[in-house]
Amino acid sequence: MILKIKATNKNSGEVISYDLEGDSDAGFTYEGTHMQEVADNKIREVNNNLILLGSPIYTIKSGQSEIVEAMTFTIEITAA
Repeated sequence: MILKIKATNKNSGEVISYDLEGDSDAGFTYEGTHMQEVADNKIREVNNNLILLGSPIYTIKSGQSEIVEAMTFTIEITAA
């Protein structure tokens, strides 16, 4: 499954968009790198919010969208 991530920084308004690929059992990767090991600090910060218990990445189905409100980001997740 591919998750399309769009994170908007609540302070600066900066938008970060990227895809995660994988599934809730095996985990997700960003461009072949496990989502917690991404070198880009901004993407890794967003990913750290997505791996928390209760995150919709574990239950979202293809065609659904979910919003996660984190301290710094509003994160929109769309399953493709």
